[in-house]
Amino acid sequence: MRRTATYDEIVQWMKDYFSTYNLYAQDAATVHRMDEYFAPDLRFMPYMSVFGGPEAGHSTSEDFYRMLTSHPDDYEKFEVLDIFVDEQRMVAVAFLIARIFSTKTDKLLVQKHYLPLYELIVDDGDKLKIKTVRFFWEASPPEVDARYSGAAKGN
Repeated sequence: MRRTATYDEIVQWMKDYFSTYNLYAQDAATVHRMDEYFAPDLRFMPYMSVFGGPEAGHSTSEDFYRMLTSHPDDYEKFEVLDIFVDEQRMVAVAFLIARIFSTKTDKLLVQKHYLPLYELIVDDGDKLKIKTVRFFWEASPPEVDARYSGAAKGN
């Protein structure tokens, strides 16, 4: 059983992850499509005070899914600008544009850059999984961060 992945495998897997995320991650009926990508004991660590900092966050994939699906008034789509990979450390960093849209009108509400760091593992089934997400985003005025972070929605 392998315990690592090649650079090319990780890059392609991350591209597939973002495609799947954009289609399925924010709908309660389809969010479990993300099980293919997240370890059950996923740790989501937000490095922004609006989320409570890295000590807050989420410590299971199910908890993370609740956050992803708890803002039905809006949804986000990612555009991948670049993916940086260290296959020896099993780490990937993605430079993204995140666009948040109104669910009712599909109107663009806000756009910002994200820079999440993904710590990866190979599980017992020989599949790549995201074990930890260290999440950073472009600073916005506090009222914008509070409105579109999910923090105002109890996340």
